[in-house]
Amino acid sequence: MAKRFGKYLLHECVTQGGITEIWMATDEFENVVAVRKLRGSGLSSSSAPKMFKAGLKVHRKLSPHPNIIRYINEGKTNGTPYMVLEYIQGADLKALMSREHDMIDNVADVLVQMADGLEHLHDRGWMHLDYKPENIMVSLNSHVSLIDFDTAQKIPRKPKKYPKVTGTPAYMPPEQLKGEAMDQRADIYAWGVTAYELLTQLRPFGGRTPEETRRNHLDESYFVKPVHQHNPQVPIALSQLIQRCFAYQPEARFPSMTILNAQLHNVLGVQHHPVVPTSLAVA
Repeated sequence: MAKRFGKYLLHECVTQGGITEIWMATDEFENVVAVRKLRGSGLSSSSAPKMFKAGLKVHRKLSPHPNIIRYINEGKTNGTPYMVLEYIQGADLKALMSREHDMIDNVADVLVQMADGLEHLHDRGWMHLDYKPENIMVSLNSHVSLIDFDTAQKIPRKPKKYPKVTGTPAYMPPEQLKGEAMDQRADIYAWGVTAYELLTQLRPFGGRTPEETRRNHLDESYFVKPVHQHNPQVPIALSQLIQRCFAYQPEARFPSMTILNAQLHNVLGVQHHPVVPTSLAVA
């Protein structure tokens, strides 16, 4: 049964995170939207409201892009802050990869859209810092949207240390795990790990226990079996591109998503058409 939340009717809780929950809802005009709001644990946390507010700031500043979830508005109801986003009928990439009998249509196109959304975020001066399959929504027609900017930071002019390490360890580069200075190449690393997992159904740093996995992750000499050796259908050039993304040293990775994305399009034989905001378009 739907419940009232301000001017919205909440119909179904789609997903819950540590501090937030997302509802399929309808507005006063009966448009279907997604309402993301702080849940109980988030409201009582000292840091959660700040992170939620930071994510809202990124949404407000980002220009629209096909592969970034569309922001509609925000507000507060009975002391609970919320944001209203487009509703995507589908599932996140992690859920899709966990379904043994469900195939992800056109994986190459999904990889391109993943890169397009992240390139747009970087071009607007932000790095995500929690890039992972759970934060990549895939619609029923395989359209990809990047979500959740609560941990995003402005891209620094040079690698910078941050007071608190945020993100998901399996997708974090060594410098982020160790609390060292980092920049947008942390996202490039995470994109590579996500692409590896999508194409192999495995994470690059194996281990029988979480502790062993972490040791492998932080071991510069640990050998990661290339994607094409797990999945012979993957072209060697694509396998090499992905391998470069999660190089241990940031200097060995692609320096920017623009360069990575251009090479990805070239490897896959897809023409690259960057999205140019109307205000920047030229005749």
